[in-house]
Amino acid sequence: MTRQQKHPLRELTAEEQQYLEKVSRSQSESVSRVVRTKILLLVAEGNNYTEAAHGVGRRCGDAVGK
Repeated sequence: MTRQQKHPLRELTAEEQQYLEKVSRSQSESVSRVVRTKILLLVAEGNNYTEAAHGVGRRCGDAVGK
């Protein structure tokens, strides 16, 4: 049985999904914005915060949920 996240994301609209995917591939956006975008996409796919943090090379999911 998996634990529910304290602050789950709402489902993304198609436009939001497209925008986030575009930003996640951007080479002109700041690194922190691209990383945050990738985290949002991973959480939207069903990963928990810790898994999403690990997916982008961070050690802890604490900063992801804030």
